[in-house]
Amino acid sequence: MNGTTGEVGGPPPSDVPPDAVQPLLRMTRVLVGVATRAVEQLDVGVSLPQFRLLLALSELGPTPCARVAAELGSVASSVTRLADHLEDAGYLVRHRARPNRSIVRLELTASGQDLVRRVVAWRAAELDRLLAEIPASSRADMARAVARFCDVAEPEYGGGSGPIPV
Repeated sequence: MNGTTGEVGGPPPSDVPPDAVQPLLRMTRVLVGVATRAVEQLDVGVSLPQFRLLLALSELGPTPCARVAAELGSVASSVTRLADHLEDAGYLVRHRARPNRSIVRLELTASGQDLVRRVVAWRAAELDRLLAEIPASSRADMARAVARFCDVAEPEYGGGSGPIPV
């Protein structure tokens, strides 16, 4: 049993009290909500998984479909399906490599790059708006705590060693 969740499996129990973990669980739900709303508010006709593909391409540049799939923690056929709508919408293009035309490289178009910039800017503005509701004296402590948490977690869950996040 996991000491925090009470479920079988997972990491071994730690000495961290559950009341320290619960705010982080709440924060993950809120941050996913902000990410989802950014895509919805801009009414760009893409889902969050489709946007995640665009975000990955903005970080990777032109990339073979199989590599994008690996970066997303997915399989190439799923990325191909996500890319179908995005190509039709003009957000990405596919190129077949020569001499092996079975290798398909995905690349953002200017519209795709602009969409990523707008969604990320909306997210940043929304987070700024939410942070403004917290007293300035608490924001600095919160920023340090979040930065420290990210320093600990990124080697395993971000920063190039795991799937590209939302």
